Amino acid sequence: MANIELSKAYEAKEVEDNIYKKWEESGYFNPDNLPSQSEGKFVVCMPPPNVTGVLHLGHALENSLMDTELRYQRMKGKRALLIPGTDHAAVATQARVEGNLRKEGMLNPRQELGREGLLNKIREYAENSKTTILSQIRKMGTSCDWSRLAYTFDEPRSRAVNTLFKKMYDDALIYRGYRVVNWSVKGQSTCSDDELVYQPQKSKLYTFKYSADFPIAIASTRPETKLGDVAVAVHPNDERYQKYIGQKFTIDLGAKEKQTITIIADEAVDPKYGTGAIGVTPAHSQIDFEMYQKNKEISIVPVIGKDGKMLEAAGKYQGFGLLEAREKLVEWLKENNLLIKEEDIENNIGTSDRFGDVVEALPMEQWFVDVNKIIPGRNKTLKDLMREAVTSGHNNQEEKKIIINPDQFHNIYLHWIDNLRDWCISRQIWWGHRIPVAYCDKCQKNFYTEEESPLCPKCQAQARRDDDTLDTWFSSGAWTFSTLGWPDNKEELNKFHPTEWMQMGYEILFFWMARMILMTTYALDDIPFKNVYIHGILRAKDGRKFSKSLGNGLDPLEVINQYGTDALRLSLMKGITPGNDARFYEEKVEASRNFVNKLWNISRFILGKIEAEKVKNIKERPEAKTLADKWLLNKLDGIILKTTKELDNHNFSLAAEILYEFTWSDFADWYLEIAKIENGKDEILIYTLKTLLKLWHPYIPFVTEEIWNKLGEEKMLLIEKWPTVGKIHENDSNK
Repeated sequence: MANIELSKAYEAKEVEDNIYKKWEESGYFNPDNLPSQSEGKFVVCMPPPNVTGVLHLGHALENSLMDTELRYQRMKGKRALLIPGTDHAAVATQARVEGNLRKEGMLNPRQELGREGLLNKIREYAENSKTTILSQIRKMGTSCDWSRLAYTFDEPRSRAVNTLFKKMYDDALIYRGYRVVNWSVKGQSTCSDDELVYQPQKSKLYTFKYSADFPIAIASTRPETKLGDVAVAVHPNDERYQKYIGQKFTIDLGAKEKQTITIIADEAVDPKYGTGAIGVTPAHSQIDFEMYQKNKEISIVPVIGKDGKMLEAAGKYQGFGLLEAREKLVEWLKENNLLIKEEDIENNIGTSDRFGDVVEALPMEQWFVDVNKIIPGRNKTLKDLMREAVTSGHNNQEEKKIIINPDQFHNIYLHWIDNLRDWCISRQIWWGHRIPVAYCDKCQKNFYTEEESPLCPKCQAQARRDDDTLDTWFSSGAWTFSTLGWPDNKEELNKFHPTEWMQMGYEILFFWMARMILMTTYALDDIPFKNVYIHGILRAKDGRKFSKSLGNGLDPLEVINQYGTDALRLSLMKGITPGNDARFYEEKVEASRNFVNKLWNISRFILGKIEAEKVKNIKERPEAKTLADKWLLNKLDGIILKTTKELDNHNFSLAAEILYEFTWSDFADWYLEIAKIENGKDEILIYTLKTLLKLWHPYIPFVTEEIWNKLGEEKMLLIEKWPTVGKIHENDSNK
């Protein structure tokens, strides 16, 4: 009978699309179609990529991580499910489309197109982008169950969002309140604390007094906000200022009304920083707003508007931009001998991650999630639930405790919760889930509704539907359970939730992980996932971030076209460790491509010398005939044990290094050379090759499946069983 012939070279472009098509058509990406599985489930919800562009290296890394994990668990007999999806990315998508329209000459897209006109433009862009990025996920070989494809803005997810909103609204955990929020002047929308990008900048620190008879000097980098000062805060034990605490002073910086400054005590003030006294501006600082909430003898005076200009309350500075107002006020301080000194400093300033402008702190009516309110019937706050899920275990069940890997992010997460403010969830944009609330001007009340033109349920007057949309992370927070049918399909939810594993970059730890924990523990009284794997970001060879401005980016699709998907996947996985950034460069892909070719050539050599029928019939571990045979088989047993252990611990790079060293050095460079001069090694060669194909499959699925297909095996490698070691051989391998 003839031997099996492999082509001289492995051509990834010629096989990858066909192999993926066969996988997809097999139905095995859907766990309901898998052969009899007895080892339980393993569910992962894909972090949904934004519909704002195309696949980038970060997506490629995440798809490699998820698919390696899923293929491993599937081969171990789990009902493995990877739920694919995309995110409508409210602010990011609208900002992108508006930016594109401005480049085309449209000065103000919102005014010129109106709500429906702009939404149509955004919807068209989002659908095109979604189609593109989903096809690119397939190019990565990601074994998603496409029958469960989800989108954060599709009808099932919209139903879940509205149901969740109503539940929180009815429990008074969602409220409309007047608080200081982050405001993007350029985007004309709020943004959360976690969306701020802090940029270093050179600034001037001005130390001055409000008036000649004012007893305390303060320092500020933004003197224009001092027009809204209502107090000066000092530490209660600061002997320099104790005698002034409680006193009131009238000053005149040029605001519309003369300002009353009350000296208040607050333990948060650092007496060693600056003058040990800080001007309190409740309208333009979240920290100062909290002082205002605690101290009812002071007021709140907004002096900056939504357009980034000074308001009427700023008096003679009204209408000026912030920098111009600052210059004029500093000049006035100099003229009146109130400026003590000005220093050049470098400080960090919060900017909008999507619109890029400096974010202003402004007081306004917005929708918030109350994280400190006791949940009706549960005697706990949302913060309590979020903390409990990673410490004692949800509902005090240790098996319901979320494990964060690496452990350092556990304490970072807890620290974030301790300092968590109420979450502003309303955005002044049109793309997104519209807030399901309307207002009755007659009753002066708001009420839940999903209707566009509702009537007030109390007085039947025409009500006004809220124009704002929800923060994207509100819908993303429900991702693990909304993708499994909540609130309607309890069968899917009971079968697959909570999910087993979630991977994400550390930059969205608070954006997403924390909000998923918040939403799931509240809505389901359960955890969203059992394990979280936190990875770092990919950097260029010199350690700098990839960016368009630096021109150092690598397009994953171009890399795939040149080197193949397996080479890209393996190069992304090698060298990564949980929580740490990794360097990525083309030479790593070349080395991985060389290894893929090495595995192909190993297979070509072995199959070229052994009859096809013999290849097909070798299933079990053969008996060793020589010392070299025994050494190799024992070594292979050890490799199986070590690889399994490292993959169980999500040490993807270490497992790959163990496999790489054995495949290239021990098997190819040593044992194959012996096999060229010694006979009787066919069974060991085939057994070792088949075992290696299984071990490598989660990392490099295309080339391993292609070789496996040539072996004449009945089952796809996709659903083959993961190699194991019997007790007797386990003892041998540990010697």
